[in-house]
Parts: sequence; C-alpha cells; structure tokens
Amino acid sequence: MPTLANYSLAIMPDATILQDVAEMKQQLKTTTGKSYGSANAEGHISLDGFEASEEDYPYVLAEYRRIVSELDPFEIVFSGFDDFDRGNFSAFYIKLTKDSSEEIRERTAVIMKAFDKKIKKQYMRKWADESKNPHMSIGRRLSREWIALARSIFTNYEARFHCNSFAIRKYNDKRRQYDVVDVLPFLGAPAVQLDLFNP
Repeated sequence: MPTLANYSLAIMPDATILQDVAEMKQQLKTTTGKSYGSANAEGHISLDGFEASEEDYPYVLAEYRRIVSELDPFEIVFSGFDDFDRGNFSAFYIKLTKDSSEEIRERTAVIMKAFDKKIKKQYMRKWADESKNPHMSIGRRLSREWIALARSIFTNYEARFHCNSFAIRKYNDKRRQYDVVDVLPFLGAPAVQLDLFNP
C-alpha cells in the first residue's frame, strides 16, 4: 500500500502579515522560555486536511484547482486576539472579523459540495473540514497559564489583505512543518473556459 502524506488546504496571508505572525511567535517563545505547538509554523488559516499518496495527489490537485478557479477574490480582515480550550487542543490566535469568517466558510462550503465524490473516495483519506472557526494561530497546545501570558503580551492587532488564492501544504517529516506545494488562484471563472484562450 502506498505511503500516505498529510496535506492541508489553507489561506496564506501576505508577506507583511506573515512577518508579524513570525515575530509574535518568537516573542511568545522567548517570554515562556520554551517552544510550543506551532511555534515554528508559518502563519496560515487552515481550511481542511486530508491524506493522499504522492502518486494520487495530482488527481486531488486537479479537482481542487478546478473548483477554486471559479471562486472570486475577497478581503480578509484580522481584528484582535482570542483563544479556545478543548481539552488537549488549546490555541491562542488572531481573530478574523465576522464578515471575513463568513466569506471563508462560504467558499469552503462550495469546495465541499462541488468536490467529486469518486475522486474523494478513490484518492483521499481522512478529509476533515477545519473551516468552521477560521483563525490564524499564534500558539497551539498551550496551558491556561501560557494563554493568560499571551493575552497579557498581545492586546491589539489590526490587518487586512486581498485573498486571491488558496494554497495546498504538505507535511515535511524532516522539518516537522508544512510546506506550500501548490497555489490555487481564484479566477472567478471555470478553468475549462479559460483554457480555451490558451490552446
């Protein structure tokens, strides 16, 4: 049986926001004196996660590309911080505005509904929707004490960027982080129609 790799569909913010997030993570790491979950991960907003073999991944990519090409670009606005604690899974994160979260959920719902069920069944495993509460983590698997510390350090953050693509990330076993392997642009039109202009 082919080895399965972990993939994730995500939103990657612009370079300025990525730098902001990297600096916040470093500051929290320095303040606590220890590393923590996602301390070295690049800033992103997770949308879904799945497993696939490298041989089957091109079929999955083509289906994502087909659907995402029809989406329209939109504005994502970050405003402030929040946290949640669900037993073993706790996080301190940068919040999105209600409108931005809704825009993201609308687009991921389109993907979930339009994705070919045969491709999903044949080529994918453990497909999980992670878009119900869109957020950008500063730290995961934090104790309540560390979350309280993060809240004391980070009190306000406002930023926005024009989102015109989704990205597929693949887990890198050596780095123990996800790498962006493909970028799926929003074209606002079916990919098949656009191909007519580039025979």
